[in-house]
Amino acid sequence: MKILVEYNGGEIDRLALSLARDFAKTNKAFVYVMTSMEGGASEKKSNILKAEQGLDFAGKLMERSGVEYDAQQSVRGLSPDEDLVKFAEENEIDQIFLAIKKKSRAQKALLGSTSRYVILKAPCPVTTVKFDLDSIKTEDLLKDRRVLVVDDEPDILKTVEELLDMCSLDTVATFDEAKKLLENNPYDMAVLDIMGVSGYDVLELARKKDIPALMLTAHALTPENLKESIQKGADSYIPKDELANLVSHVADVIKARIEGKQGYGSWFSNLKPFFDKSFGKGWRDKDRSF
Repeated sequence: MKILVEYNGGEIDRLALSLARDFAKTNKAFVYVMTSMEGGASEKKSNILKAEQGLDFAGKLMERSGVEYDAQQSVRGLSPDEDLVKFAEENEIDQIFLAIKKKSRAQKALLGSTSRYVILKAPCPVTTVKFDLDSIKTEDLLKDRRVLVVDDEPDILKTVEELLDMCSLDTVATFDEAKKLLENNPYDMAVLDIMGVSGYDVLELARKKDIPALMLTAHALTPENLKESIQKGADSYIPKDELANLVSHVADVIKARIEGKQGYGSWFSNLKPFFDKSFGKGWRDKDRSF
């Protein structure tokens, strides 16, 4: 059995990619992952690089899952919907997986619908997955996210692995290990301890690669460290007392980043009562400008 999934490296396509992977594992199917680009002078280098990175991610996801696949970039002057249908015809595809984003009626009228064209023209069944950030389940939002976790406490690493079992985790206990992984791998998220692993230095490396970072701390739980974390680019600062709620905090950071709101998730308002209790009454009055 052969299945085809369109993947352009964005949030919308991630769900379809994961669903295609799961379907392939159950049905022992071969997966074609395709990124379609019209090509020509109008194609930006940044788009080409993004496509290459997306296909690399898709390939590694399939490899880790033990799924046979072929990931390729298609550049032959066709629109994505036409390219997808033509590829399915040429390769005798048995099923197509396609992600769709919620659109208003006006957007549908002006822009048309790739999914509608593919459903009507495809030579095989088409499974669509809808992406809506307001209603997406946390499990689906975090599924297959590649996350780096850096902490020198083995018990913490084990607990994080259990909590974020829907993600693909790399767990390390030292700065040097973290540095090596960040130099060689793309990540959707970094969960970093502050003490014991030079957490702020790891944060700087993550920030340079635009990787969202959540600081998870116990010994560095002070107003000064909270301020320093945010000023140095962290997206969130969570006490280890909140470890049981790590999944929701990670999802909050991912959602905020998708919306273009780095560091402005709901984490602070949710944790304000905890900070008030831990830091003492009036702690925010000492630095109102921050």
